[in-house]
Amino acid sequence: MAGFRLPRRGRKSTGRSYSSTHVNRSRKKRGSAIRRVLFSLLVLAAVAVAVSFLVLRSSNGISVFENVVGTVFRPIESAFSSAAGGVKNFFSNWRNYDKLQREYETLEMTNEELSLKLSGVEETEQENARLKVLLDAQDAYESLDPIYAKVIARDPGQWFDTFTINRGTTHGVTEGMSVVTGAGLVGYVYEAGLTYAKVLTIIDTRSAVAVLVQRTRDNGVMRGEVTEASDSAECYTYYLPNVNNIMPGDVIVTSGTDSLYPKGLTIGEVIAVSQETSSDGSYVIVSPYVDFRHVEEVLVLRTVVETQESLPVVATPTPAPEVTPRPSASVLPDGSTVEPDATDDGNWSYPTIEPTEPPVTPEPTMLELLPEDQWADS
Repeated sequence: MAGFRLPRRGRKSTGRSYSSTHVNRSRKKRGSAIRRVLFSLLVLAAVAVAVSFLVLRSSNGISVFENVVGTVFRPIESAFSSAAGGVKNFFSNWRNYDKLQREYETLEMTNEELSLKLSGVEETEQENARLKVLLDAQDAYESLDPIYAKVIARDPGQWFDTFTINRGTTHGVTEGMSVVTGAGLVGYVYEAGLTYAKVLTIIDTRSAVAVLVQRTRDNGVMRGEVTEASDSAECYTYYLPNVNNIMPGDVIVTSGTDSLYPKGLTIGEVIAVSQETSSDGSYVIVSPYVDFRHVEEVLVLRTVVETQESLPVVATPTPAPEVTPRPSASVLPDGSTVEPDATDDGNWSYPTIEPTEPPVTPEPTMLELLPEDQWADS
């Protein structure tokens, strides 16, 4: 029984599958027929429209049918035209944007390169101007063996009160050498290494310069007075013999009496005469010619001022033994001499000589008297 039922079920299942397949095929045929009919209708409508356009079109103007068709399809045409134009503009603008972006980047790079070149040209022009001034100064200081140096470091702050240059002992720079610019005196080298040197400027509070008022020839000592709070680089000059004779505008130069700076180096000019008296006496205020906010190149004067330490040592002569003068001997009446004796207090004394009685001359006798003598006695 079981074996007989299984074939039945198999035959029943095959029948169901066949009927579903047949239905699907019928549906596809009907759909295909409907599409063919619609397509045929559209073609006929298009042909009818074309024929109507050709037949009903008048020679003088637009037909009524054309007006109706144009009126109906114009919004649709405008919509499609706008959509097509938008799509076209989108892709066109996209291509143009990429192109403009590349051009912008190229122009930006070119602009940066030109800006860098312009900045370099301006820096070169400024450096050439500074070097020209230094070159003129180098000719003026030729007798002092100048050497060019660049500032490579300085202490923090707005003032160049101390800084470092790129010249050292290998270039002939040693301690005590003067440092100048084309404007005037800067300071002196207080430390020298192999390839560098440190400079102490005249505006530093530790600096002191023997100066000379060029007009009056008065000597004084100038000291730096600049601090971080100072608005201007000023120096005070003390010990001037006649402050009232000095006026603003007088030029201050080195006097050369401090065995540090050569004589005649220009420093600055007097801007004010103080009416007050400090512990060092009256003073005048000097404004240096050098711009101590901007020091980039300098000249080191390699001729060192001779000092007492650098002069040859002369041997001190041995003094002759001190000789105390001795008084001469005293001559006595009898012709003999007496030597003086030295006393304890450093004086001299002669020995005491007892006076001798003069010889007694006997009285003459009457016989020995002359007649004139006798008459005078009587």
